[in-house]
Amino acid sequence: MGNLDDKVAHAVNMSSPMAENSNQTGMAFGRDARLRNRWQLDEMRASGRKMAGRTCVLIIYKTPPDGMRRAAFLISRRYSLKAVERNRARRLFREAFRQIYDRLPPVWMILVPRQRMKNAKLDDVMEDIRQLGDKLNLFDFPDGGKPCEPSATP
Repeated sequence: MGNLDDKVAHAVNMSSPMAENSNQTGMAFGRDARLRNRWQLDEMRASGRKMAGRTCVLIIYKTPPDGMRRAAFLISRRYSLKAVERNRARRLFREAFRQIYDRLPPVWMILVPRQRMKNAKLDDVMEDIRQLGDKLNLFDFPDGGKPCEPSATP
């Protein structure tokens, strides 16, 4: 992944007008769910565990000093010069994080897209994150290892 000091670390803005008006989104989109400071990224680099999958690289820090679940998505222009492709990767990561948030223990995580993510669907990204999480002993999904779909309320 290289030196984080040389890259632009962009912690995704997980707040949106839709998230502020919905009770279903929970804490996954709040300010408290973001890694926002340089010292947090430095701590991840020094003590985090890193594993690469087909669509993304997952870096986790299982014993964060604040005991909270936080995430950052590092999506630089090296991934794509096109903002629309970087934004799509950011949206996929945001939705994946939202779906796994309730199953996560207190952990800090960084997600970095790989070039194969440009053609991937949300299911591909979720499967990749699930496999990486299993290898890193991050979480356990019920129902044979598949994440539960959010229930639709009538």
